Amino acid sequence: MSKSLRKLWIGDLGALRAHLKRLDPEARRLRFGGVTTDDFIDAYVDTAFRLDATIFGVFIDGEIRASAELRGIFGGAAPDAEAAFAVEAAWQDQGLGSELMDRILTAAQNRGVARLHMICLSENARMRHIAGKFGARLSFAEGEVTGEVTPPGPTPASLLDEFVHDAQGFVTAVFDWRRG
Repeated sequence: MSKSLRKLWIGDLGALRAHLKRLDPEARRLRFGGVTTDDFIDAYVDTAFRLDATIFGVFIDGEIRASAELRGIFGGAAPDAEAAFAVEAAWQDQGLGSELMDRILTAAQNRGVARLHMICLSENARMRHIAGKFGARLSFAEGEVTGEVTPPGPTPASLLDEFVHDAQGFVTAVFDWRRG
C-alpha cells in the first residue's frame, strides 16, 4: 500500500470529486452539515480552488481517501479561517484526520490566521476528538460544536516545512497526473 499526504492542485479536481462522492450518506452529512447530493458535490468541487482555499489530500494507492480544507472566513477584524475534514469510512480511525490537522495548522500558521475554527455537528465525535487533541477550545450550541485554535505566527521553520512538503507534493502530483 502506498500512501502520501500532499496539497491538492487544480489537476486533482477529478480525484477530489471522486473522493467526496465516495463518502457514505452519514459521512457526507457530517462533512457538509446536511444531506448532500452528487450535484451538490459537483458544484462544491467546481468552486473549490476559487474560494481562498488550501486543500490537502491523503492518497492511498493513488486515490484520495481523506481530505482537509483551510478556507478564509471573511468579514472579521482578524484573519480567521475554517478547517473541514472528510475521511472515507474504510479509512477512519487510522490517524489520517490527525495527519491532515497537523498540515492544516502549519498552513494556517504560515498564512497568519489568528483563529482557526472547526465547526461540526455535535454527534461528530471523531472531529471533536481531533479538535481536542490539537488543543482546540470547544463550545457547544444548537446541535453544533465549534473548536477554536490560535495558531502561532509563522516562523522560518514552519515556512520551510510547508515549502518542502509543497515541493515534494508537486513533484508527486506531476508523476501521478502523467500516469493517470
